Amino acid sequence: MAILTIDIGGSSVKSAIYTGELADHKQFYSPENLVKMQENLDEMIMYYLKKYDITAIAFSVPGIANQETGRVDGVSSLRYIHDFDFIAYFKETYQRPIYFENDANSACKAEVHLGIAGDIKNALFMVIGTGVGGTIISNGQIQPGEHAYGGEFGMMLVDGRRELSELGSAVHMARKYSKLKGKEYTGEEVFALAEAGEVDAVTATEELYHYLALGIYNMQYTIDPEYIVLGGGITKKADLLDHLYRKLAEIMNYGQRCPIMPKIRIAKFGNDANLIGAALTAEGK
Repeated sequence: MAILTIDIGGSSVKSAIYTGELADHKQFYSPENLVKMQENLDEMIMYYLKKYDITAIAFSVPGIANQETGRVDGVSSLRYIHDFDFIAYFKETYQRPIYFENDANSACKAEVHLGIAGDIKNALFMVIGTGVGGTIISNGQIQPGEHAYGGEFGMMLVDGRRELSELGSAVHMARKYSKLKGKEYTGEEVFALAEAGEVDAVTATEELYHYLALGIYNMQYTIDPEYIVLGGGITKKADLLDHLYRKLAEIMNYGQRCPIMPKIRIAKFGNDANLIGAALTAEGK
């Protein structure tokens, strides 16, 4: 069974064919409006339909995948994705079963069923991209919460006014640094400049590490998971955990009694986790 799996993110849209493993990856940058997004998705989907016998299309989406209405509820960095009948549009256009799941839940499913977290009963998943999303796992089950906002860690106000999705995102860090310098930089470029000792880049990355660690600290002492599993593009950075544990050590010496150092794992599948998890949703997992 060939499933076309698509991950809609705030910065880019990724796709692949899933037949037990991923193949034939494609990607485009997330456009600024719904019309262009639909056009780009339609072009992407037609590419696969011409090459493969697609039995279902599965999406990983920002926000809340409302399985009753078929719409994407909640909030995300792609505001327009919430403004149309998501499932109905693709069902009517392609006459195939359509599935969707929240992006963090998708990543969580991939790691629980096939990745690093199969042995964990109580965990938090943080997916760090344009924003910060997440999932709470308790006794091996996803806990969506009363209003399906469980795991929306990015909405945490980590400096009293600004959200973790802003202060804990390498994408937003790069935008802020680019504005300061009057030139466009990616997150990877800012990290490289920081490693080379460029003062403003060091300041920017240190702030990012601090707020990510602060968010992790707060979640550890609110939900008390066994592990916090990190996913998203930033996890490709080999020394990420070193920086986060360094900042956590500082935070835990602010004066509180903090007996538990959060245990952090890096997700096995990285940027592919959302694609795999969406496909697993189509398989009924």
